[in-house]
Amino acid sequence: MTRTSCAIIIGSVFIASAACDDDNPIGPSTNTVVIYEDTNFRGNSRAMLGNAADLDALPGCDGAVADWDGCISSIRIPSGWEVSVFEHDDYTGASATFTADVPDLHLQQGPCGGDWDDCISSIQLRQR
Repeated sequence: MTRTSCAIIIGSVFIASAACDDDNPIGPSTNTVVIYEDTNFRGNSRAMLGNAADLDALPGCDGAVADWDGCISSIRIPSGWEVSVFEHDDYTGASATFTADVPDLHLQQGPCGGDWDDCISSIQLRQR
């Protein structure tokens, strides 16, 4: 293996590991909604590539074992997109639609203790 190949491989591993670091949160691309376990876009995160009718089926919150149902505390929403969140699976129950970043779901009036923090069970994404 050449030195250039080794440098490329090592650089790729470094970049991949930095993207998974909680102290280096994932930022949205121009068309990627990102959900976060903690407020202010911190903690475990996941890029949403489409709708999720049941966040129980989406692993990754609180480590690799737990799912995202009832685990979202902030959402990054790129310009031109909207996110509808639902209290229950299959886009049912109370809902809210956001068109800009939501750094703290505690501050959004909702059905779980008066807010949306750790209250989302399904999510829909739409480009406006």
